[in-house]
Amino acid sequence: MRAVIDANILLAGLLNADGGAAKIIRAFRDGEFELIVTHEVFDEYLRVIHLFDNDLPARKSEELLELVFAKALKARPAADQGLCKDADDEKFISAALGGHADFIVTKNRKHFPKNALSVKIVNVREFLDAVEKLRQ
Repeated sequence: MRAVIDANILLAGLLNADGGAAKIIRAFRDGEFELIVTHEVFDEYLRVIHLFDNDLPARKSEELLELVFAKALKARPAADQGLCKDADDEKFISAALGGHADFIVTKNRKHFPKNALSVKIVNVREFLDAVEKLRQ
């Protein structure tokens, strides 16, 4: 199973070690799904995580970024298609299409098109349910 994770999920996982987003980070670390990134997506991770440097333990954020850099599948982005209501989220669709992802995991589903993609746009709970099904 392949997924593109919105930066807001990684940030939430760093801010709350007991929440669902942190469980997604652990599932990635444990190899339960393949994370797809492009240069643009990774740059977004860096930007968003470093915006909150004062709220995050530096060691945790750097460990996560190093893990993503080392372990994520690097994809070429698909051509922008102008499908997102928020142009900043287009990079996640491009990564998902370019990396043949099954899911985009985000807290901002309203920014993404409904039924216009081969990729499912899901929230944290829905993605964790999909991971759990793979475990069985």
